[in-house]
Amino acid sequence: MIYEELKYRQSWTLEQKIDHVVGVVSDFLTRLNNKAYISFSGGKDSTVLLDIIRRFVNKDILAVFCNTGNEYPEVVKFVRQTENVKFIRPEIHIKQIIEKYGFPLISKEQSQYIRQAKHTNSEKLRNIRLYGSINGIGKIAERWKFLINAPFDVSEKCCYFLKKKPFDKFCKESGLYPIIGTMASESRLRFQKWLKTGCNSFETNLIASYPLSIWTENDIWAYIRRLNIPYCNIYDKDVARTGCMVCGFGCHIKGDRRFYFLKENNLKIYEHFMKMTNNGISYKEALQYCGIDFPDSTNKQMKFNF
Repeated sequence: MIYEELKYRQSWTLEQKIDHVVGVVSDFLTRLNNKAYISFSGGKDSTVLLDIIRRFVNKDILAVFCNTGNEYPEVVKFVRQTENVKFIRPEIHIKQIIEKYGFPLISKEQSQYIRQAKHTNSEKLRNIRLYGSINGIGKIAERWKFLINAPFDVSEKCCYFLKKKPFDKFCKESGLYPIIGTMASESRLRFQKWLKTGCNSFETNLIASYPLSIWTENDIWAYIRRLNIPYCNIYDKDVARTGCMVCGFGCHIKGDRRFYFLKENNLKIYEHFMKMTNNGISYKEALQYCGIDFPDSTNKQMKFNF
């Protein structure tokens, strides 16, 4: 796959994209003898994916939801109202993950790079994270390099322990493979994955389907409105993304108000999360240290004196 091909497919009509999803999923199910399930988060993307598959491909296909304990109550309620959904859970709490590995800040990719630069014993890897590889890939953004020396850790590990590991366990125990509602336009990592595998991957350890890869957010809302399908009402409360309430990936982007919403609507949960610590530093202090806007910030970067 190449970038030009993605741009071409993203320009298709909604009808063409629906047909594409049906074709991709049908091929995936045929090649795997229907041994598949829908990874269902309760968000708008997986809601659309679930509707297309159950409407046009297999009305009885199983959906699986991982209840991490950190989802918005509105999302959990919506999922419980959806038919034929199996709940799974992680084996570890986010408090334990943050204490051991660090806070989920900036982005999954950047937090991984920062963690590796800070803790690796490999000088080669550290240099790649500081200066990039030969083609410039793999480098920590200049504006976030100060986090290497922060008095707390930054990490992407929460996604692994709260989502990936529980789903991997379910796949192994059930013999089923996931159909996932992610889009290539969401991040560089997802774009690169699409370039490598396309919408269906049958590699030994990466058997999965990503039928919405060529879709955009506008397509998602167009489908919802055209077919008038139910979706989680949290989107009507000015929330742009679902997922874990405490997630800090993307919270530095100007205009992001996730923590404001959380404090206004779930004060106890907000205060609980802000008190979680890594290396004696609270999440509230870590956000302040990064200069991120949130309800209790002073709009100044916090300095620690040790």
